[in-house]
Amino acid sequence: MSRPQESPENTGGADLRARVDSLNEAATALLGVDDGRALELAGLALELTGEQTYTPGAARAAYLQGLAHTERGDGERALLCLQTALSGFEQLQEPLGVCETREALGRLSLQLGAMPVAEQHLQEALSLARTCGDAEAEARVLNLLGGVFHRNGLYLPCLELLLKALELHRRLGNTQEEANLLCNVGVLQISLGRYPDALDSLSQSYQLLKNEVKNERTKGIVLINLAHLYLSIDEPQSALAYCEEALQTSAERQDRLMEANAILNTGMAQEKLGWDRQAEHSFRAALALSRDIPYRQGELSALDGLGNVFAGRGQWPQAAAAHAEAVTIAQETQDLEGELDALKHLGEVQAELGNLPGALASLGRALALAQEADHKKTVYEVHRALAGVYKRAGDFERALRHHERYHEAERALFNEESDRKTSELTARFDLERARHDAEMQRLEREMAETARGKAEALVRERTRELEQAQVEIVTRLALAAEYRDDLTGEHTWRVGHVSALIAQELGLPEEDVALLRIAARLHDVGKIGIPDAILLKPGRFTPEEFERMKAHTLIGARILSGGHSRLLRMAEEIAESHHERWDGAGYPLGKAGTSIPVTGRIVSVADVYDALTSERPYKKAWSREEALAELQRQAGTQFDPEVVEAGIRVFTRTDVARPPAAHAGAVARR
Repeated sequence: MSRPQESPENTGGADLRARVDSLNEAATALLGVDDGRALELAGLALELTGEQTYTPGAARAAYLQGLAHTERGDGERALLCLQTALSGFEQLQEPLGVCETREALGRLSLQLGAMPVAEQHLQEALSLARTCGDAEAEARVLNLLGGVFHRNGLYLPCLELLLKALELHRRLGNTQEEANLLCNVGVLQISLGRYPDALDSLSQSYQLLKNEVKNERTKGIVLINLAHLYLSIDEPQSALAYCEEALQTSAERQDRLMEANAILNTGMAQEKLGWDRQAEHSFRAALALSRDIPYRQGELSALDGLGNVFAGRGQWPQAAAAHAEAVTIAQETQDLEGELDALKHLGEVQAELGNLPGALASLGRALALAQEADHKKTVYEVHRALAGVYKRAGDFERALRHHERYHEAERALFNEESDRKTSELTARFDLERARHDAEMQRLEREMAETARGKAEALVRERTRELEQAQVEIVTRLALAAEYRDDLTGEHTWRVGHVSALIAQELGLPEEDVALLRIAARLHDVGKIGIPDAILLKPGRFTPEEFERMKAHTLIGARILSGGHSRLLRMAEEIAESHHERWDGAGYPLGKAGTSIPVTGRIVSVADVYDALTSERPYKKAWSREEALAELQRQAGTQFDPEVVEAGIRVFTRTDVARPPAAHAGAVARR
């Protein structure tokens, strides 16, 4: 059959369509690499389609513009472009185009906090992807639906979706999306409190992306979530390092959404370090940027962070206003986790203002939501807050009831988490040490077989890497000890923080101060080996029980023994010596005076001060003045007098008087 000749007009139309298609292809290739240039090329394609009706090219160009605006954090323009694209693809009855656009609209709605809209778009996209047999699109949509479930507190359904998506991408060999999925699995594991698993997932994600230039945005998101992880385990200094790297990546890419999350986590790290002015500046910057994008989850987190800064200063009206606005945004966006945090903080501030009915209403709603979502940690925290509010109101019967429920819920969570975390983290620590020893032996053999200079350089580099890995493992082991009798981890974090401040006051070298901040958290790691019947006993110990309890010093030293790094050696001497006394009447070795390591003398003072000023099931918290008087009385008998003097100077500082509020970091998702 002969083919008819095209008229000059038809030929011109074909040329125009070819130009539009070429521009769209070039814009597609630049997405994620140079979003600004991708936006320009898609805009040129859209202008050309105005010269002659070419609906497929126009719809594709609008879709690409929507993606580029989303990547650049311009949500309003992205929404307009994607709605235009959806209308064009529906008019053409092109299912794959409709599927892609609904996926993009779901992603954007998730960013804007419109959870019902996001879920509707994504469910329709999932149905189309399965109808078309597009496994790659199906996996991407499952990932985004997991984000909706995560924000609604449906952790187990979220995990199920993410694992399905991960399996699909691995089957397809899509490394980029596999890394993305591993990142989101890591975020979910942080919410579940599975911190070692989260670190593994995020590290795997980063390794997959390490040499991929095109994936700088996903690498930036992984960095933000590593900061979020370290905030969750109370390591703000480590979190700051990742925030700085993420901020640099966001500046290079001009990615405002990434920048907002990095600034938020920076503020949270600064707040945990007691740098309230810097934290306020960061939260205000994140708030302004989140409102400009717009980014509702970022706005919510920034307001809640500002509220905590104001509360730390005793500026209760400002704190209440910030938390109340955060609650409103959380309810509008149906962000369960955000609403739980904001309601709890608002209730605590309302109680400080004397607004007891308001406090009871806020905390009551938080409790109902937390119980419905099985958010166990929030349940016991809210019971504790409600006990305090009813006590202020003079309703001691209800106060006692909530106090009992607080301890019941806390203990239930201990029983569920402590054994798993203890065995898991101890095993990881032993494995890491075994790997370290094996690696050092291998490198020593290599030194004998190869040029000495090259091998020695390799040993130094690998030792540095392994010591960094040991810092992370030691941090995890500290968490294992905390979960035995302090699920919040606040006691050991404060002991480490305050010990470092005392060491600074005594003029110890900065390197020793930095190591002590981490090593001091392991002072009670030996409690892993003490039976629950003794460790968790609310009353006084019998003489036999006390002897068993004293053994935790030797158990801790044995667990940490044999380490090659200064960190492990310092942690070992602290674990063994922090119950020795200046007068020689302590345990386990009965050392006296300066024969006790200075690190043990410092941690002893920090540990006792924190124990005295903390409430326990069997005692009330002492006031700061009472605790300081007790330290002075024991100077020269229980404690090193010089350390006590330095400690008193530290404990009277405003940044130590009230520990920073604990909250999670900002989470970046794709």
